Amino acid sequence: MDLLFYAVVLQSVKVGENMRNTKTTKDLYTRLIQMSDLHSVPEIDGKYLIWKLYKNAYIRAYCDSYDTCIEIISTSLFCPSTHWHPDEDDMLDELYSLGKKGNILVFKKSLMSTDIFYIGEADNFRLTQKKKMHWSKLIYLEQK
Repeated sequence: MDLLFYAVVLQSVKVGENMRNTKTTKDLYTRLIQMSDLHSVPEIDGKYLIWKLYKNAYIRAYCDSYDTCIEIISTSLFCPSTHWHPDEDDMLDELYSLGKKGNILVFKKSLMSTDIFYIGEADNFRLTQKKKMHWSKLIYLEQK
């Protein structure tokens, strides 16, 4: 029974590596534009992938053999900026969830920090904009 478990785990790891093996931003871009249900198409600018998805913010991402980064960069005073460093294997999935048609990005902004609260379909997000949260507030970004 243990041998069967290890065989299944090894098989799923190999499939995951083949699906998401992105070593550079160009590889990431190539795989991303092949997905049909994206809101818009990102652009390549040097080593960065630039994606203008939101009215007051855009996404800048890069992937190389040493580091990965996704940044939400604000173009407005009222929209927060943040960044994170996903694993190389998760980079494509994270960008896909940000750029999928109909998805929203929700920040939770408090006095000391700004965190990503939710990324996904608007219909699946249960809290409303009118709900009060103690010492923090939610900021919604919908695709333009």
